[in-house]
Order: sequence, then structure tokens, then C-alpha cells
Amino acid sequence: MARKQHLRQFLGNSLWSGLSTVARAVSGLAVNKLFAVYYGPQGITLLAHFQNLIALLTQLPNGGVNIGLIRHLAQPSPVSQQYRSYFWAGFSLNIFTFIGGAVAVGLFPGFFLERFGEMLLFQGGPVRVWLLLGLFVLLLLHLFWLSVLLARQALNWYVWLSLLSSLVSVGATWWAVGRLDLPLALVLYLSGQAIGGVAGLGVVLYRGLIPAWRFKMPAGVVRELGKYLVMALATLVGAKLVDFVVREMAIREFTVLETGLWQSVVKISDSYTMVYVSVLGMVYYPKIASLLPQPQALREYVRSIFFLLSPAVALALLVFWWQRDFFIQLLFHRDFLAARDLMDYQLLGDFLKMTAWVLSYIVTVQARVKLYILTQLVSGVVYVALVAWLMPLLGLDGLPVAHALRYGLYLVFHLILFRSYFTAS
Repeated sequence: MARKQHLRQFLGNSLWSGLSTVARAVSGLAVNKLFAVYYGPQGITLLAHFQNLIALLTQLPNGGVNIGLIRHLAQPSPVSQQYRSYFWAGFSLNIFTFIGGAVAVGLFPGFFLERFGEMLLFQGGPVRVWLLLGLFVLLLLHLFWLSVLLARQALNWYVWLSLLSSLVSVGATWWAVGRLDLPLALVLYLSGQAIGGVAGLGVVLYRGLIPAWRFKMPAGVVRELGKYLVMALATLVGAKLVDFVVREMAIREFTVLETGLWQSVVKISDSYTMVYVSVLGMVYYPKIASLLPQPQALREYVRSIFFLLSPAVALALLVFWWQRDFFIQLLFHRDFLAARDLMDYQLLGDFLKMTAWVLSYIVTVQARVKLYILTQLVSGVVYVALVAWLMPLLGLDGLPVAHALRYGLYLVFHLILFRSYFTAS
């Protein structure tokens, strides 16, 4: 009876998680399509740059603090002292880390903001600056409420809030494109995402998930959440900041238009890798976490999944490559067909990356923080170096080639690290 109950719960949770992933993927594709049709490759470049800027400002709060909160808010009652301590410590750290990121952007506006025009620069006046900061704060709150709902397994509310944000974001973008200049359309896109900050507050209040205010942050709580912050910082520098720097290098080496062709390929890649990561996160990660006390069973499970997913991913990517013209026109516009040849090495790199993730998740689940940080930072540095070397030699093709070489090295490293998983015991 208990086994059937657990199975029903797992399938139900997987359904809600799947709906959330589909909603985010479909809304992302719709936004990409709108910017591609109305603004062309330039619009895709600046959309990707703006989304990357959002990720830079939210990576530490959402990819660090909130990840830790999901674990520590899951068990205790919302009226317990532990829940209260972690909730308000997490809320405060969200604000502090966001302020730190905003200050960093403010110190280097020429690097982070120059591509967006005066609407996103301080030339636009204090009203515009405060409006933009307000939208970012609402987005931050939206992500915080989602983590609280996820921790409490309120997955139906989690999905509805994600769906609302996605629909409003697509609706605001649909209204803005073609009517407003590109920088203003980007701001409307952000306002659609930020609506979840207001709606989410109503949901968590209704669910009784906001405890009484606690000003003091216990040292132990801060120290525990700090572990996740350190790992998120490595991802921020090794992935998010590296992506921003590489895109800026491409814009300077080529043009915004040519960079947009490459970015259309990257955005297609991001769409299917999001689904893949969701599957790994919902099914694979919890399983290997449960098998940690059983090393032999863990090795057998990882080996079986590795040899199951590798050919499946390869076949799926081959089908995608075969029909790449169709997908480029479906997801963007026929003007982007010039990017078809960039798909070759991009898809090869994606295969190497997705295969390597089966092994890299073991590092995360084993909480090998130093190794995680090292691999993130080294991978990012290697990628920037490869881009700087290959762009002058190969032109635009140098970008996907650098992507493939980066993840080829990444896969080789993890195959060596976990070679015992593939040898006879």
C-alpha cells in the first residue's frame, strides 16, 4: 500500500513538474519567435544579452540561496523556529546578494549595459532607473516565492504561478514588439516575468507560508546557506559571466546581426537542454542521491543510465540536425537559415555536454564543493580562451567549434574521474 502511495505521489509530482517545464519552454520559444520576426538577428542578440544580464543578477539569490532553502524549508513546520530562521535568513540573503550584483553592474555600466541603449543606461533619468530596479526586485521575489512553494511541495500552486508569469511575459512581449523600440520591448518582457512577484505574495500568504518576522540571522543558518552561495558563485563566474563575455567578444569581432545568427542556434540548444535537465533533475538526481550509501549500486545505476542516454541523445540530435531547416524557420524566421551550418558543431557540443552531465551530477550529489568550483571555473576559462583563439581563424564558425571542444574536454575529464564506474568490479 505504501509503495503504491509513493508511486502515485511521484507520478503526480512529475506531472506538475513536467507542466512547469513545458510552460517555461513554450513561453521561451514564443518570445524568441516574436523578437526574431520583428527585430531579426539583432533582436535575438540583445534578447539573449538581456536574459544573460537577468541571470547575472539573479544567479546568486536563485541558484544559491534558494537552492539551499528548498532543502531546509521542506521538513519543518511553517510555525517552527527552524523554518522561521531559514525563511528570513534566505529572504535577507536574496536582497543582499542582489544588491551586490546591482552594484557590480552599476560600477561597469559601459560593459554590461551599453548594448541596450539609453533606456537601460543611467542617461534615462532616475525614474527609469528606479523602474528597472523595481522590476528586478519583483522578479527576485517571484523566484523566492517559487522556491518556498517547491520546498513545501505545493507543486500545483508552483505550476500555476509559473504559468501566469509565462503567459503575461508572452502577452507583454506580443504587445510590445513592433510598437516599441527594442530596448523598451526588453523592459516589457521583464515586466511580464515580474508579475509573479505580486501574485506569488498572495499565494504564500494564502498558504500560510510566511512566518513571523525575525531580524537576527543565526550564524549556523547563514553558514549552511553560504555553501550553496559559494557553488552558485562558481556557476555565476564560470557560466553566466562567461556567456556574457563571449557574446560581447562576438559582437565586437563581428556584428550584432551575425552574432544573432549564432545566438539563434544557441537558443534552440537551450530549449531542448532545458527539457533534458528537467528529466535529470526529477528522476536521475534523486535516485543517485538515494544510492550514495550503496557505492556498488550507484556505479551500476550510473553506468546503465549513461549507456541508455548517450545513444538516445545522439539519435535525437541527429534527427534534429536532419530537420534543422524546418526547426530554424519554425522557431525563428527564414532569415535565420544562414545559421544552419553553425548547427553542426553546436549539436556535437551539446551531445558531449549532455553526456557529461550524467557524470557531473555525481560531483554535485556528493557535495564535492571544491571540485565543483574548480571544474566550473576551469571550463569557463578554457571556453573563453578557445573563443579568442578560434574566432580570428574560423570566423563565426569558431564559436560552435569552441563549444564542442570545451565540452569534449569536460566529458574526458569526467570519464577519467569516474573511470571506476565503467570498469569491472
